[in-house]
Amino acid sequence: MKDIIRLKVFTTLTPSGYRQCPACENTASFLHDLERETNKIVVEEVSIITDKESAEHYKVTRAPTVIIQGHGIRYTGAPIGLEMAPFIFTIIMASTGKTIFTGGSLAKDLNAVQKARLELIVTPTCPYCAQAALIENSLVMESKGKLTIDIVESYENPDIAREYNVTAVPVTFVNGNPAKKIVGVPTLTALLDILS
Repeated sequence: MKDIIRLKVFTTLTPSGYRQCPACENTASFLHDLERETNKIVVEEVSIITDKESAEHYKVTRAPTVIIQGHGIRYTGAPIGLEMAPFIFTIIMASTGKTIFTGGSLAKDLNAVQKARLELIVTPTCPYCAQAALIENSLVMESKGKLTIDIVESYENPDIAREYNVTAVPVTFVNGNPAKKIVGVPTLTALLDILS
């Protein structure tokens, strides 16, 4: 790792030090374990219960939510199970400035891309979801601020999956539009097409 990466994790931490949701406990524990392994990761835990102002500022209404600050990447739900490896790899990419697309001719293709927000609906047991997360996180980082992504864990957020009528994962939605979606692991071409 090269640069320091700051992770902001929103949980249900109470003033007495108890996290009200099990996924919050697991997520905070996992992130603090990562933080102890290197001096390149800094974790800040914010309670959506006691620090509503910060939650509102970051537009966070659910816990756990993890934001990789300065990179346009947010996880709504715990990055656990098969999502753990691409999450860690994303942190490394953010720190080094090198993604899976670095060195290619993507910069020219990104000129045609409009500003957009991706929502990737995943489950922790889906191997294809992990692939989709790595591809889309890389694209967001390569976009230099044109794109943002919210990776939504559907078991913890079933209402979001129902809202989009999700029947299979991974599925990516653009700007909250149910008609503008990619089902399955997206190819780079499909992503660039839907974003242009």
